[in-house]
Amino acid sequence: MSNSFFIIGAEARLGKNNLLIKLSKLIDWDTIARKLKGLHRNEVNSKGAPVAYDPLKMFKAVLGQWHNLSDPALDESLRIRVDFMIFTGFSLNDSLPDETTFCRFRNKLVERGLIDKLLYEINSQLEESGLKVKNCDGAIVDTTVIE
Repeated sequence: MSNSFFIIGAEARLGKNNLLIKLSKLIDWDTIARKLKGLHRNEVNSKGAPVAYDPLKMFKAVLGQWHNLSDPALDESLRIRVDFMIFTGFSLNDSLPDETTFCRFRNKLVERGLIDKLLYEINSQLEESGLKVKNCDGAIVDTTVIE
């Protein structure tokens, strides 16, 4: 996401200690984007334009599970929380995905065998920065970033 005046002002308002802003700057998202390339191949409209949401933005959104968010809660958070919007790269003018879109996207990652590879990459990058993602058991995986 480009550094619009809104983004610059929002990041300043959120402060240096906002977890999502910190994580956004720690991770090499270009590496993740390369692994997601081709995920939506052949999904274009009659004019040849892509019909799917940007896969990197969607992947960042499904990382909302780090905050133990269900898909409906993720949908709501993306609409009302500025830090989630900045973290994912969606802007105020963008059409936003809904809860069923998150579910379908996550299923597509699983079907293509990408989810484990992407999470491994994220965990590796965080560990290189001295952070670790700690899992706990449950119906929804709850992950907490700890130093």
